[in-house]
Amino acid sequence: MVVEPEAAYQGRLQEVSAAILLLEGRDRKFLRVRSILGVVSIGLGVLCIGRSDVVSWYWMLLPLTVFLIVLPFDRSCLAQLSRLRQVRGFHESRLRRLKRDFSGESEFGSAYDDESHPWIRDLDVFGRGSLFQLLNECRTRPGQKVLAGWMTTVPEASEIRVRQARAQGLKQALRLRESLACIPEARGWESAERLLKSWVREPAEPISVGIILWALLIGLASVVVLGLMVRDPMLFRWLPVLALLQLPAIIMTRRQIQRTTGIMDDVDTALRQFSLVIAAFEAHPVEEPAVRDLMNRFHTEDGTASAAIRRLGRLTAWLNNATRNQFFAPIAWFCGLFVLLTHRIECWRRRYGVEVADWLETVACLEATISVAGYCFDHPRDCVPEILEERAELNAEDLGHPLLPESVCVRNSVQLTPEAPLMLISGSNMSGKSTFLRSIGTSIVLSFCGSVVRATRFQTHPFQLATAMRVSDSLQEGRSLFFSVVQRLKSVVDLTTGSRTVLFLLDEILHGTNSHDRRRGAEAVIRSLVDRRAVGIVTTHDLALTRIADSMPGLAVNKHFEDTVVEGTMLFDYRLRDGVVERSNAIELMRMLGLDV
Repeated sequence: MVVEPEAAYQGRLQEVSAAILLLEGRDRKFLRVRSILGVVSIGLGVLCIGRSDVVSWYWMLLPLTVFLIVLPFDRSCLAQLSRLRQVRGFHESRLRRLKRDFSGESEFGSAYDDESHPWIRDLDVFGRGSLFQLLNECRTRPGQKVLAGWMTTVPEASEIRVRQARAQGLKQALRLRESLACIPEARGWESAERLLKSWVREPAEPISVGIILWALLIGLASVVVLGLMVRDPMLFRWLPVLALLQLPAIIMTRRQIQRTTGIMDDVDTALRQFSLVIAAFEAHPVEEPAVRDLMNRFHTEDGTASAAIRRLGRLTAWLNNATRNQFFAPIAWFCGLFVLLTHRIECWRRRYGVEVADWLETVACLEATISVAGYCFDHPRDCVPEILEERAELNAEDLGHPLLPESVCVRNSVQLTPEAPLMLISGSNMSGKSTFLRSIGTSIVLSFCGSVVRATRFQTHPFQLATAMRVSDSLQEGRSLFFSVVQRLKSVVDLTTGSRTVLFLLDEILHGTNSHDRRRGAEAVIRSLVDRRAVGIVTTHDLALTRIADSMPGLAVNKHFEDTVVEGTMLFDYRLRDGVVERSNAIELMRMLGLDV
């Protein structure tokens, strides 16, 4: 049974919205109770001041008791309300994403953009309205980095199949995606991840037992003195003595305290988010073996990874309060918490340090997987690609561009084989040539991630993808347009020297030079690519280039897109047809825009 994503999101949205209305009503009642209690307290206070012989101060305990009883329920109501509002926001954003509306999305992967990469810029992998925005549901920076890595590197066929199995295993995990969406974002992950990985690799440095016992004994004595000061304030004179007695332990461990404090201060918020993400995954039951293998990494001999990270988070929070909070710092000094907390953190590192890097990697992989799984859930009629290992072939039926709304997406089919490795596509401006190339490229990238693709059937080899589409000149670097085009084509040809079969997608090859040089240069480049066992597609609106197919009988095929003009309006159907296009629309387009040609 196919689950319609829009109906699932709408149904859950209505359910959550109804619960929010109920909780908002309950919160208003709590607000009225608090207001009444405040008025009663003020009234009793006035009566106590004016008529103390009639009204006792003990009457003030009544509203206070009621307030303390109501307070936990009020806080619980507010916490539930906050979470449900986040859940509502998640479903609203999913509904917008189904329509390819990315408004409100703050993360679009610009940090992973690379102008020199073989396909990032040409296929809209990162940026506003990009493939990354379409998939990304990662809460942590390591998860986003893994997802970006999947989109920018070519995996082995076996790894693609594992990613597919994991994505399909988490495809229906809507409540898990809700839970992750409710986790607040944490900033500073770049430094936090680096510090954590370097910190846990280093050997632990537990503080000596003698120093620990000294700090603990002085700390216990300080607690006793502070407690007895309630009855005898004169005991205050012992506090300076206790502070001085605590000083040797702090001096002997000051470097370790400073270093631990500095590291933990930078990873505090990241740790809290990290533990929440792990806990969300731990709470989700899974049946898919490939996913369960990842989940099992969170189990430890004495509990779970989330519990261990929470313990470190609590220790870190106490240590940060001791150093930041001016009111708590003296108490921390008297009680020896600087030494004791540092020791506990070092003990934690000795126990779990070797596992932290694995937990980080596992969480990142699961987050990238849940992002892909969410896309699979959103597109139940898209197909799971079949990965061909032995044969470098691409077969796609009814293929569409994933970034286009389904209502305007026109689908076409394509086949590239070692026997017929080249397709030449001609057509007029705006007829759909570039979009068709990007449909192929983005579908290949989605297949790398283990995702479904917008097609009824999709078979592909794990090709080394190489594109040349959006090429421009550079005034700063002194590059002309033609030089930039040639430079990009050179990088495409160079990729054929690697071990993987190249799939090239070249849009308007060698534009920026005269037709004679274009014809001669294009044929040389294409022959070089085909001779090196690459497969691919070349588009052009220069009909002279279509004759290249005649000089490569059996290896190349001509296809085209066309347009029609009806009552002065140019119409496109974006359908791929056999043969060479028979007409151009350049002159007609210029006339339509008011140029006298």
